[in-house]
This record gives sequence, C-alpha cells and structure tokens, in this order.
Amino acid sequence: MTHMLETIWYYCHQYWIDIQDPRTADYAMIGGGAWKIAIVVFGYWLLVKKILPNYMHNRQPYDLKTVILIYNLMMILTNAAFFFFLIKYVEIQWFFDFKYPDRNDRSPLAMEMLWLSWFGYISRFFDMFDTIFFVLRKKYNQITFLHVYHHMIVPFLGWFSFKLNPLIPIIMLFAAFNTVIHVIMYSYYALASFGPEMQKYLWWKKYITQLQLLQFMVCGLYGILLYFQQTGYPMIWFIVAVGQNPIFFYMFYDFYRQAYQDKSKKLDKNDKFKSTYIMNGNGKKGL
Repeated sequence: MTHMLETIWYYCHQYWIDIQDPRTADYAMIGGGAWKIAIVVFGYWLLVKKILPNYMHNRQPYDLKTVILIYNLMMILTNAAFFFFLIKYVEIQWFFDFKYPDRNDRSPLAMEMLWLSWFGYISRFFDMFDTIFFVLRKKYNQITFLHVYHHMIVPFLGWFSFKLNPLIPIIMLFAAFNTVIHVIMYSYYALASFGPEMQKYLWWKKYITQLQLLQFMVCGLYGILLYFQQTGYPMIWFIVAVGQNPIFFYMFYDFYRQAYQDKSKKLDKNDKFKSTYIMNGNGKKGL
C-alpha cells in the first residue's frame, strides 16, 4: 500500500519536476507537480457541471450582455496581441527543423519566446469563462461534451507542453492557428451579444468551425511529418499531444455535421415537401 501511494505521488509530483524544462520551472502555474493543473481542470468541471447548475436551479437567467461584450472584446485584443508577437518572433525555417529544441537555449530570443508562450498558456484559462456565462444564462444546450472536453484538455496540454519544452515548432503552429480562430470566434460572440437583430450579419458562423477543422487537419499532417523526421522528441508526450488532432477533428466534424449539414438536409426535405404539398394538394391537407 505504501509503495502504491509513493508511486502515485511520484507521477503526480516528482515525475514532472524531473522532466521539467529548467527554463520554465519558475513560471506561475508551471513549476511543481501535476496536481496544480489537475485542481484547476477538475475545479472547472465541478463548477460548470455541478455547483453553478445547482445554484441556478431556482433562479432566473442573468442578463450578462454588457459583461459578455466586455469579455469578448478583451479576448479579441488578447488573442490579437499574442498573434502579433508570435509572427514577430517565429521564423518560417523553424518549422523545417525537426530536431528537438535545445532546452538549454537561454538566448534573448528564446527567453522572450518563453514569456510569450506562457502568456498564451495563461490566456487559455480565460476561455473557461464562456462556460460560466452559459450556465448563468441557463444556456445548457451549449455546454456539450465537446465544449467541456475542449476547455479541460487544452489547459492540460498547454501545461505539459510548456513544462517540457514550449518552443517546439508544432506548438507554435497550433498557437498561430488557434489565436487567429479565437479572434474571429470572439468577434462573432461580441456581435451576437447585441441580440437577434444582428443574426442577419452573422451568416459566417459555420466558417469558424471549418477553420477549426482546417487547424486540426494541418497540425495533424504536420505532426505525422514530424513523427517520421524528428530526432530527440519524447515520443510518449509527443503522441499524447499530436494525437489530440484527430480526436478534435472527429468531434468538431461531428458537431459541424449535426449543426449545419444535417440541418441543411432537413431544410431541403421541408422545401421539397412544401413544394409537393402546394402543387398536388392545392393547399389542402395531404399530398
């Protein structure tokens, strides 16, 4: 029993210290064991699936229009700033260097990139607030498995990626894609917060999901190339991280199919039914 507890503690704490990138040990929410990120992720799940739904059970939905607008504007600016500095520092040739980046590189560029990566990592925690807003507004239909899984797994992936080596090119590729998509996505949410009168200007919603699918496809294909060309990568964590791309692609495609393709088919069937009904029934019941 004692040995089992020691093993559990090792993999929850000491293991992560042993494999830590020495340059990132002092960053907030990075140093130490996995229990820190585990508490945050589990706390998020507990809050949005148990605590807040119970709190809202006998209450009316909150009107958070102003709060949500401010939140969305802040997220637009945050992601735009991150992308601006990312393209300022990242060089294209990095993506063709398949050697595991040196964890002893403390050049000014590397240290600035570490800080930028940490900033991007921390910003992912603020994404969790959109679920809180859904609960407080009683928009439970938007809190899908995909939504919750995405907000739980991304902070963990960001945590261990930053902990092992945040300057891996595929992380930069994913971050570039992700921040652009977040700027577009939060712009959509900001406009949608003005109410139903804005819906006619928000016809481009489905293209956000298409961009997300493209993101997972490109990063997944790059990950396959990197798998066969790499030297020095810790393969267990490489597979865990890159392996999320096909998982996310499947879940986002399933969402896209249900939200847009299936709905489009139903509308086509309804149009055909109405056309047949009018032509054959002359407005009378039956065909």
